[in-house]
Amino acid sequence: MGLCESDTLREQALSEYNRKLQKGEECDFDNIYNRLLKLNGLPPIEPTKKTAESETEKEIEPIDDKQRYFWWKFHHNFFDDIAVKRLSKQKEGDTLILLYIKLINISLKHNGYICYEGTGLDLIDELTLYLDRDIEMCTNLISQLEQYNLIELTNDKKVICIKAFNTYTGADDVKTRMKNSRERNKQVKN
Repeated sequence: MGLCESDTLREQALSEYNRKLQKGEECDFDNIYNRLLKLNGLPPIEPTKKTAESETEKEIEPIDDKQRYFWWKFHHNFFDDIAVKRLSKQKEGDTLILLYIKLINISLKHNGYICYEGTGLDLIDELTLYLDRDIEMCTNLISQLEQYNLIELTNDKKVICIKAFNTYTGADDVKTRMKNSRERNKQVKN
């Protein structure tokens, strides 16, 4: 079997892998590719080894929007939270609260983290672009949120972790959304 046939098998494996992901099934590309190679009499490839460092990085990699639906839980007592009340008492407090909500929104794709991507001088400079605010406002926002224990700066101030991310957000995959939709439709019919 020549190189072209091996490339064809790789593309078939990739196609099958993507199809399974779209259905919401758990799958591993290496397993699919090795199975196809074995069926065609070729030796399997070595699976990629995951180190502790790569698993840590995987936690803050972007989540594929095609596979997930995000939602925001705006609790009735959001403004009664002590930290949010303290923010509202600050100069331009309403703006700080709005920017905090925007930060939560920005962090959705990274599961509660906002990472320095190198487009600005530092993380605060990048936030000025994301939030469309000046550097003083973003510096004040980050210091206030950190002071009130709403965020945590990690990795030499290159990553922001939203502490209450799981309280305010959620995500469903396609399979879960379809299952919930069918259950709702059954309840409506009954």
